[in-house]
Amino acid sequence: MKLIIALGLFFSTPFFTLTQDFSYINSGTDGENHHPFYGLYDFSHNMYIFDQSDLGDQGKEIFELTFELSSYAQDYVYHDLTIKMAHTNDIEFKSNSRVDLTNINYSELTTCVSNYDLEIDSDGYITIPFTTSFNYNGSSNLLIIVENHDGDWTMGFGAAKGEYTSDYKSWYKYTDYNYPTGIGTRQRYSPNIGLGYFSFNPLPIELFSFSGFYTSTNNIELTWTTASEQNNSYFTIWRSINGIGWEAIHQETGAGNSFNNRNYKFTDTQISSINNAETIYYKLSQTDYDGNTEAFEPIAIELRNGLRSYIKTVNFQGETVGDEAKGFLIEIWSDGQNIKRYREK
Repeated sequence: MKLIIALGLFFSTPFFTLTQDFSYINSGTDGENHHPFYGLYDFSHNMYIFDQSDLGDQGKEIFELTFELSSYAQDYVYHDLTIKMAHTNDIEFKSNSRVDLTNINYSELTTCVSNYDLEIDSDGYITIPFTTSFNYNGSSNLLIIVENHDGDWTMGFGAAKGEYTSDYKSWYKYTDYNYPTGIGTRQRYSPNIGLGYFSFNPLPIELFSFSGFYTSTNNIELTWTTASEQNNSYFTIWRSINGIGWEAIHQETGAGNSFNNRNYKFTDTQISSINNAETIYYKLSQTDYDGNTEAFEPIAIELRNGLRSYIKTVNFQGETVGDEAKGFLIEIWSDGQNIKRYREK
């Protein structure tokens, strides 16, 4: 089940969706009792590499991890587990990889949970919630490290379900009496895991404003400003006389990718052909290079039978300014409406 949390306010904050999701990697039926923690010994250190192709090319905030376990005795407990994650460009473990991560290429090493007591009461996926999330970048492989600091062992330990691969995707080292050091054993084994995560999906456009006004020449001038654009091919202006049926009347080329404020303007000169309309509705949509389209909330422009007229533009100090003025400005209209605008510096 997906929980979709939309966190966006029109015109004032960036548009994005924050999605809580869960995904599984591998579905093998092979069992290995060395993984993900070896109960035969007091201490164990296990590591796994999962490819970017398994995780997807989208950034994720990972907040929990699960392993598929089987054949454990009822209410079997591991004390003092630690889970760490890091980015890596390695596709497998080298033969001389060590407990201290020597000979492993990694970055952003994060201790996600420590001193965690895990009780296993049935076969299937067991979940380990994190106290510190790991922010996966969407481009690297993922290194997962499982440290068993229990310091004791009891009968009844089982195994992790997984599958064998062509590369050395897993690694382990175990000892009694003291936590292991040095070089361990690499293996062509990849356990079945599940990841709980939040994904942050920015929409292609961060729209700062979209507004319009009726001019003294019986036209309607529309302006809009974007704070950022990603993969933006073009905008479409739509017009309606009732807010229900819409007609596309103009396309404006987008900036592609931009992280600065950008101003756009379009003048609708066909108002005189619309009979008996007191209000005209407009909306803006954006289409990216992949053909995906996002539409924004419509605006209503009152024609007022031509009685509305522009008076002047002032800055935030109330001083009258000309067309060359930049920054945040206020337009004063005869009907008492004040419109805030931004002109790029």
